[in-house]
Amino acid sequence: MLNRRTFKPAAEVFKRVTQTSFALACLSTAGASWAQSSVTIYGIVDTYVGLVKDSRGTVSVVQEGGHTVSRLGFRGSEDLGGGLSAYFALEMGLSMDTGAIPVGGGFGRQSFVGLRGPWAAFELGRGYTPAFFNMLAAGTFGMNANWAPLLMSGNATHLPTAARTLGFPLRQSNLVRVRVGNTTNQPGFRAEATVSAGEGDPNVGRSDGLAVSWRGRNLYLGLAGQRTRSGTATAAQFHNDLQVASLSWKLDALTINANYIVTDSSAPTSQRAKHVVLGAAYRSGRHAALIEANDRNVSGSPNDAVAVTLGYDYSLSRRTTVYARALGLQNSARSANTLAFATVGANSGADVKALALGVRHTF
Repeated sequence: MLNRRTFKPAAEVFKRVTQTSFALACLSTAGASWAQSSVTIYGIVDTYVGLVKDSRGTVSVVQEGGHTVSRLGFRGSEDLGGGLSAYFALEMGLSMDTGAIPVGGGFGRQSFVGLRGPWAAFELGRGYTPAFFNMLAAGTFGMNANWAPLLMSGNATHLPTAARTLGFPLRQSNLVRVRVGNTTNQPGFRAEATVSAGEGDPNVGRSDGLAVSWRGRNLYLGLAGQRTRSGTATAAQFHNDLQVASLSWKLDALTINANYIVTDSSAPTSQRAKHVVLGAAYRSGRHAALIEANDRNVSGSPNDAVAVTLGYDYSLSRRTTVYARALGLQNSARSANTLAFATVGANSGADVKALALGVRHTF
């Protein structure tokens, strides 16, 4: 027979068992939901030792980003059902030679959240402009290698001071992106548009970008343009423009790349710069030989430049590569272009020569 004294402990046990069972059921249900989400930590560490001959003379260096700029990032996605997914990316730069965090000191490389369906995607945050992705698809050394001649197309020394400071940024904050068609890098047509709100910034105003591209099994074609407006502190408003046509053609082990880029500004006394960038990569097993050249021509000016980079990669594994680079950059007249972290004095016309041996590891 149960009396009041024996019933109370039994009731407490029953209550605790019930609570525990309910909690386990909740965790089990939540676990099923979490299983549809994924978060990945990824990164690149890239460091090289080299020699650079520039305005300082010949200097030995230990630097990062000879193959690909170092970074640490987090990306994730969640399947929302019906072909819809949510995704995000947070990515910071890494200076492997000093341990510093460049590009704003935080997640300055990328920080955005978005929604993606079968035929469209929408993003908000900080990210690359449409022109960047088109140039990247036809860049032999990519767009994140400090030795890539393609990067010389972003040089704004042919513009007056205010327009030079604004430049041609291929990464924007306060970005709204709409992408339709092929929303990833699979074969097919893609179109995207971006608007970056100026938010009253004194230095950089609103920026608009637009790009279309088609990717086949062995062929890539793209057209892109962007306009970046001056900030609120500029008395006479102006805008800087960039247009690019891109092509990449794969012929078995050989890939041929081309970018034609025009940069200009509406600021008074501005000059137009045209860049013809040609490159090729030959890959066989663990070996890769690469070459890229950029012929920069400034209209109505002798301040032209030519840059050429030769490269050799050897894959030790799927994640680790050792590489060699050789760069030659010839500045004409008072031109002051630079690559590979070389120091070139303003209006000096100094040339750059550089050699590097490095290691790149991805995770």
